[in-house]
Amino acid sequence: MKVRICYLLVIFGLLIFENNIAQNPIIHSDVPDMSMIRRGDTYYMSSTTMHMSPGVPIMKSKDLVNWEIINYCYDGLDDVDALNLANGKSAYGKGSWASCIRFYKGKYYVSTFSGTTGKTYIYSTKDIEKGPWKKKAFQPMLHDHSLFFDDDGKAYMIYGGGKIKLVELTNELDGIKPETEQVIIENAGAPAGKDLMLPAEGSQLFKINGKYYLFNITWPRQGMRTVIIHRADNITGPYEGRVALQDKGVAQGGLIDTKDGKWFSYLFRDYGSVGRIPYMVPVEWKDGWPVLGVDGKVPDQLDLPMAKGLIPGIVNSDDFDREKKDPDLPLVWQWNHNPDNSLWSVRERNGYLRLKTGMVVNDFELAKNTLTQRTIGPICSGSTLIEIANMKEGDFAGLALLQQKYGLVGVKYDNGEKRIVMVSAQNDKPVEMEKIPLNQQKVYLKAECDFRNRKDRAYFYYSLDGEKWNAIGSELKMQYTLSHFMGYRFGLFNYASQSSGGFVDFDYFHVSDTISAAKKMYVFLSFGQSNMEGNARFEPQDTVGVDERFKVMAAVDCPDLNRVKGLWYKAVPPLCRCYTGLTPVDYFGRKMLEYVPDNVEIGVVNVSVGGCKIELFDKDNYQSYVESSPDWLKNMVKEYDGNPYKRLVEMAKLGKKDGVIKGILLHQGESNTGDTLWTKKVKVVYDQLMADLDLNPADVPLIAGEVVSAEEGGKCASMNPIIATLPEVIANAHVVSSAGCPAVADQLHFSAEGYRILGKRYADVMISLMKKSE
Repeated sequence: MKVRICYLLVIFGLLIFENNIAQNPIIHSDVPDMSMIRRGDTYYMSSTTMHMSPGVPIMKSKDLVNWEIINYCYDGLDDVDALNLANGKSAYGKGSWASCIRFYKGKYYVSTFSGTTGKTYIYSTKDIEKGPWKKKAFQPMLHDHSLFFDDDGKAYMIYGGGKIKLVELTNELDGIKPETEQVIIENAGAPAGKDLMLPAEGSQLFKINGKYYLFNITWPRQGMRTVIIHRADNITGPYEGRVALQDKGVAQGGLIDTKDGKWFSYLFRDYGSVGRIPYMVPVEWKDGWPVLGVDGKVPDQLDLPMAKGLIPGIVNSDDFDREKKDPDLPLVWQWNHNPDNSLWSVRERNGYLRLKTGMVVNDFELAKNTLTQRTIGPICSGSTLIEIANMKEGDFAGLALLQQKYGLVGVKYDNGEKRIVMVSAQNDKPVEMEKIPLNQQKVYLKAECDFRNRKDRAYFYYSLDGEKWNAIGSELKMQYTLSHFMGYRFGLFNYASQSSGGFVDFDYFHVSDTISAAKKMYVFLSFGQSNMEGNARFEPQDTVGVDERFKVMAAVDCPDLNRVKGLWYKAVPPLCRCYTGLTPVDYFGRKMLEYVPDNVEIGVVNVSVGGCKIELFDKDNYQSYVESSPDWLKNMVKEYDGNPYKRLVEMAKLGKKDGVIKGILLHQGESNTGDTLWTKKVKVVYDQLMADLDLNPADVPLIAGEVVSAEEGGKCASMNPIIATLPEVIANAHVVSSAGCPAVADQLHFSAEGYRILGKRYADVMISLMKKSE
């Protein structure tokens, strides 16, 4: 007992140590095109939100890891149709792009540019958290520029793609000084090779110890996003360049130092539908060059404080309760395009967000006043409660996951009836996947996102009482598209397709970093003797590529494997006890994952004892069997505290807390060869399991495998005809053939390949049964 306690303390200590430092990505959400500065012990960062309003978010941190939104540079970039969602025009994927934040002579400056307006913008303020911001705008738009104030007081912008140019700005920062444009690097992507899919862009310029350092991103064809750094003694050059980082596609950013003299590079990574997510990479200086990464790689862990989560700094729940002094909307919210402020309120009915319809559209993407927040990874959910008494015919209101391939769950008022509807734009055109009549004036809505390992799946739900949630429609395969150029966002929406004037009230919006879909698990119990225990040595192919969704519950403590009895682990063999081998359960679980939905995990519990008879699992008679057994069997039974059946039930009850027991896998019979009562003895055990675990036999099949076949020279093959009669005794029993499953020389056990084949056959039987029940 003392050893176990010490072991648990060691593991607990390791977990504390591991979790007490920062992990990459530092923000698992769409915060691209970062630009960063430090003022004393405080860091400020600007980013891109394109068509959203307010725009160019400013974030603040004390440790480079935990960030909060503190301001925006503008409420509206400009008053044009595309930004106003007017006359059929939109600014999706456009608006304002990569910004640059700087501090110079007592002022903060943030610059950006817009292909929508064709302008370059510079915002300035003395108070970065409270403003106000002063705006300067001029033409032309300078793509992916870096604003730079040199030591002599001159202000510059460095910009371009492939060919990097430099211009000097006027003293008022309201335009370009004539005849100052010059090319400073002819082909900035050259250090990465000649065949580039993306010419070098994303310029960020820094001056450190008298030298100029220019960061760019490029993308070699057949390669990945790559960081290029050039340096020079003069801002105009000449510049020498090199590849600075090429790992995981983490790129585009710049340099930041800490108060205690450490250096990091802030970069981001394209990560599927959640968007472009920020990473921090440690930097060392060698021979006047910043060297990025650890041995050229992006580390998973950082020597920085641990993250406290993205709630409430990046996203946050909102109950819409406002005091007089409160702003109408917290900074986590942004409107999709410029809003019409006459059509929304959090003051008309305290505790509610009211969204009114003011124009007629037939396209969700053209609907004004969709209020949005980022989604966050690796998983998240957003939920709301809406009151719909004041909808008008043709209105549609609810909860969205916004991107080009969007998903909606809400209430539609058509032909005099209100229905709960799920809409999917999975295939570019919106399709009503399911609609359900609604006979009350309130409805709860929820959307869940699973970004783990780029699954990029979303699920939609409704509830009539806020407690029982019902899935609706289909899962949405989220996809990051360049037409929106933004990670998926939660959105609260209401629009009219026939006539304006209706409204809905949103009681709250709650965001969480958990999802119900992530907790869905199908549990399978397995027991038997040596072939289920696992007799063959597992090979390298059996230990790699195991999906995180395939879990095994440790039935015994295994300190050498860092496993504790009763806990789930990724199902890397051994799956029975600490030193057992490959078992059919290994490939049963892998094959099952090919069939079940992506939000389902497969969990297995394996309690088996080599050489045992089925009598070992009869809870009423096992003791007399064990007492008459040889010492080698007694020693194995001791690992289950002398009662394998009890251990199986104990573990199964834990498994039921996490999922649903879907089936029982049995491989046993060699030690009972010739016993014509074997099927009845199996039924005794099966019935005991059904009773002790409160399971319905009709819902939990028993799948039993044959022993080594006569064709493979099986010494116990005469048992197979008896096994074949099991379905005659147990109505929901099914037999798996062992024909063609290779055996080893003892002619009792299968080879590793035999276990792989047999395990997949177990899965084939289970999958067939599940299909029949659908």
